[in-house]
Amino acid sequence: MTTTSSTKMVLRENKTITDYLFVLGLLLQVVAQTLFTLTNKFNLLEPIDFIHWTLLIGVVLIIPGTLSFVKGLTSKIGVVIAFMGIITQIGMCAIDFVLWSFKDNYEAKNALYDQLVSEPSIWQVFITVGPALTFVGFVIVSYAYFKSNLKGFTLLNLGAILVAIGGLIFTDMLLIKILGYILFSVGVLMLYFQKKEDKLNHNKAYNILFVIGLLFEMVGQILLAPGNDFVYALKPIDFAHWSLLLGAALMMPKIVNFPKKIITYIGAPTALIGAVCIIGMCILDFIWWNMTFQEMRNEFASHISQFPSIWKPFITTGTSFLNIGLLILSLNYIKQNKLAFILIILATLIIFGGRFIPHRLILVYLMTAIGFGIIFFYKKTVINEH
Repeated sequence: MTTTSSTKMVLRENKTITDYLFVLGLLLQVVAQTLFTLTNKFNLLEPIDFIHWTLLIGVVLIIPGTLSFVKGLTSKIGVVIAFMGIITQIGMCAIDFVLWSFKDNYEAKNALYDQLVSEPSIWQVFITVGPALTFVGFVIVSYAYFKSNLKGFTLLNLGAILVAIGGLIFTDMLLIKILGYILFSVGVLMLYFQKKEDKLNHNKAYNILFVIGLLFEMVGQILLAPGNDFVYALKPIDFAHWSLLLGAALMMPKIVNFPKKIITYIGAPTALIGAVCIIGMCILDFIWWNMTFQEMRNEFASHISQFPSIWKPFITTGTSFLNIGLLILSLNYIKQNKLAFILIILATLIIFGGRFIPHRLILVYLMTAIGFGIIFFYKKTVINEH
């Protein structure tokens, strides 16, 4: 067997899970959009917001497949834009979880809605403009396949147009939007399975973004260190939590592209869940930051703490999954670089056992960044990333 044939076989085997996740993710998004038309007839929103959790899971599942579109410069630009759309859709779902929690208090819900609409760094980014970037990105990607897959190109673009028409013009005709999602998803899948042998190695870029992401987490913790009053006074945006959000987003491409080993199949989902929860946490903190008085913030905190499907993943438990996942992923390199692994495991221990250390998360992310920096950029032996 030739080296080229062997490489293609390894790529095909490694991408099988990504293929299934991509198909399932698109299917879940179509299901979520379909359920939006049924909420007036069926009580699907108890005990959690099933629709937006379905949408959130679907959006997260397509991340690895989305990053594998690499056919030419056009496709790469489209992937970046689509990925930005995915991140903002995660934020959108977090906002919708909060609005859902006020389903029995329309007055409070409307007041919160008006407050969010008035803040461009929240509403425009995560509701009106940001999520649409997913469609824009894939439309741009499709132009790389115009000649080789006209049918997929046509279905994808027609679906995107119908989604736009259904969302902006014929807002009462929800079937148009649902049909658009279906055609768009089918078109994306047709292009996705055509490009199965187009995958290139972007690990160097992902490694750099990953370490930068960890440094953004550290910067965010530095900005949080002076206390809430300092954070709430930040203008024109909440720089502290935007730093945390960007850090989580920048780490995602590498998280889903660690060496294909059993350890990665445990660590990558764990770390990805943590990154998603950090984004959700940041959305909640944006809402707190946007409130005028501390009394309003206290009431909001008291309210959402009554909903475990919001409070546990985004505040008390979920965010720590990132650090646990990163520790597990670092096991891939324990033989190659024990020093780096020791730094990462010490950082993880500080999270759970170092509460006596002031502002310990600054130290945690610095140590983790140094650890992975050593792993990625100072290698005694080269580990096969695929």
